[in-house]
Amino acid sequence: MRRLRLAIEASGEIVFTTDANGTFTYVNPEFERAYGYESSEIVGCCTPRILKSDSTIPAEYASFWALLKDNHIVKREFLNRTKQGALLHIETSANPIVDATEQVIGFLAVQRDVTERKRMEAALRESERRYRTLADAAHDSIFIINRRRQIEYHNDVHAKRFGLSSSNTIGKQLTDVFSGDTAGQIERQISVVFSTGQRQLFEERFTSAQGELWLETWLVPMLTDDSEVRAVMGVARDVTVRKALEGQLLQSQKMEAVGRLAGGIAHDFNNLLTAILGYSEILRDRLCDAPDVLADVDEIKKAGERASRLTRQLLAFSRKQPMSRQIVDVSALVADVHKMLGRMLGEHIELSVVAGRDVCQVIADPGQIEQVVVNLSVNARDAMPKGGRLTIATDIAQLDDAFVRRHVGANAGSYVSLSVQDTGCGMTPAVLAHVFEPFFTTKPQGQGTGLGLATVYGIVKQNAGYVAIDSRPDEGTTVTIFWPMPANDRNASVSQATSLPHPVGGSETILLVEDEQPIRALMRKTLERYGYRVLEAQDVQDALALGARYPRDVDLLLSDVIMPGLNGPDLAQRIVAQRPGLRVLYVSGFPNSLLSEHDRNRHRMAFLAKPFTPEALAMKVRECLDS
Repeated sequence: MRRLRLAIEASGEIVFTTDANGTFTYVNPEFERAYGYESSEIVGCCTPRILKSDSTIPAEYASFWALLKDNHIVKREFLNRTKQGALLHIETSANPIVDATEQVIGFLAVQRDVTERKRMEAALRESERRYRTLADAAHDSIFIINRRRQIEYHNDVHAKRFGLSSSNTIGKQLTDVFSGDTAGQIERQISVVFSTGQRQLFEERFTSAQGELWLETWLVPMLTDDSEVRAVMGVARDVTVRKALEGQLLQSQKMEAVGRLAGGIAHDFNNLLTAILGYSEILRDRLCDAPDVLADVDEIKKAGERASRLTRQLLAFSRKQPMSRQIVDVSALVADVHKMLGRMLGEHIELSVVAGRDVCQVIADPGQIEQVVVNLSVNARDAMPKGGRLTIATDIAQLDDAFVRRHVGANAGSYVSLSVQDTGCGMTPAVLAHVFEPFFTTKPQGQGTGLGLATVYGIVKQNAGYVAIDSRPDEGTTVTIFWPMPANDRNASVSQATSLPHPVGGSETILLVEDEQPIRALMRKTLERYGYRVLEAQDVQDALALGARYPRDVDLLLSDVIMPGLNGPDLAQRIVAQRPGLRVLYVSGFPNSLLSEHDRNRHRMAFLAKPFTPEALAMKVRECLDS
């Protein structure tokens, strides 16, 4: 019995006994230490009166004593009060003491003070609540995946990005929650961390419930006490907008590079085409009675025109194409090209044009809009080799801030939308990522230049618009162009273009300055055919000398822009100072030489882009002289 008492007193547990009514009969030293009572103060007192803290409801005590008196071992947790008034969380195991007749004559209670454990548990719960709140409030995805590839945790952002629900994903395998491709991507990433034990940074494209999603993800190993990787925590930032901006920058850099190339060759190339087209037209006029030879000349002219269109495409996608801006009704323009498109597309394509109810006016070059419609229609036709439906629609569109946030590069405002929708083969995301790149094509060799959509992109950007593509394999493609609608104050500076129905000659004197001899000879012959007196200068010095010594009036300065020595505008400034009434017409095949529209209007200067035909030259000269 003495050994048992020693064991009880040294056990470190709170031990006491009571009689059948709950009156203390014995308490051990640990009881005295925990509750602050001396044994003499406790023995003979009722248990509830001493320990009760009023934190436990009476029914709980009643149930506890009923079970004890019914000879049951009862384990409960109570919040008891010490002599000093402090509260203790106590785990209690109470055992009935019976006599030889199995009558309950008392009770033995063994208690353990778990106050500190409860405090730590509460602190842990508070810490977990705080960090969970922090994780849920973060703008980044946060998730934990263990070695069994089970999802232990993910925050609300992660759930929304991938369309998950926390209630049915925690504890599940990656392959049970994500699609095969997404699960494979996550598996490849976390496997690196499990195998190396090192944190890793990944940047990868995913397909989410909202579409394309680029994530920059830090993966960090979560270690056990033995330094084993138990799980991986990931923090993923949405960099979709940044990737789109990077893509736009890369696209702009490509355009700039090819634009430099296009601009560099345009001057010489357009000079050659001007000569080819011009002399072929002169030959046609001389060979009316030689049909066999005339057919060959027509082929030369057609080849030159094809080369001219190719040059315009190069300049269009590099945003250096000369523009003749005016007020254009997009719906009316599309209606005008309807018949032409029908012949071009073929009978196997069902073509329909849907015009919006409102007036769809923009300030643009009508030729550029027509070029966009034709390029998109040709692409749509090629995507439907077995036939299909092509729908061209125009309407008014308001791009709000929400649209701008989803479409990097767009600006809020009022637009005219031009959409071209086909029922063709569609495009994969991999192809969509490159559609605007110059010379990128999925067509067989010899069946496409890869400039169609690049040209569309360049024209739209040159007009401060936005282009969007929606395409899926086997579901067709929709390309939507948003052209900015003109502000009221812009209408005053733009006038409707007018042109003469036929070239009209004259007797005025023209000072012609062109350093390329074949082009100069062609222009002189053309102007003289229409009755003009031509003063011919092969360079700037000749022009200045002619301007100074010619005794009669000069009505028009017709000058190339880029020449050795002084350029065209500098030459014009000197000669106009001598002859204030002189009109100026520039010609050039180099797009970077263009003056701004504002400067041309301010100085009453006109411009004719190379290559041009003799007829176009004559019409432009007459227009300048009569303006």
